[in-house]
Amino acid sequence: MTKAFLALIPAVALAACATTTKPERTDGHAMVGQTTLVGADKVRVDSLIEDSRCPINARCVWAGRVIVEATLQRGGMFETRRFTLGEPSEGIMLDRVEPGRLAGKKLKPSDYLFHFSVAQ
Repeated sequence: MTKAFLALIPAVALAACATTTKPERTDGHAMVGQTTLVGADKVRVDSLIEDSRCPINARCVWAGRVIVEATLQRGGMFETRRFTLGEPSEGIMLDRVEPGRLAGKKLKPSDYLFHFSVAQ
């Protein structure tokens, strides 16, 4: 019995180290930690850097912006890029972010869905 228990320890330890990954998407949409196909390239959203958008239930002088850091995979090469909402970068554009911000409500990074497209 003790030997059987000791044999399970490495398996349990390895299972604890396993990471969960979100499935890859092909529609240009991705959450933080998720990869999506944009044209012939892959984009993995690594982190939300800034969301200073004006809340949808407020009036603001400045519209604000969203910046994400992402890993761009193009032709077998990987590079880290920052994408700003509405600004093309390397032929790819972050063109929409959901949900909209609400005054008085804090969004978690896991709440966001980022929409990428091939820049025209």
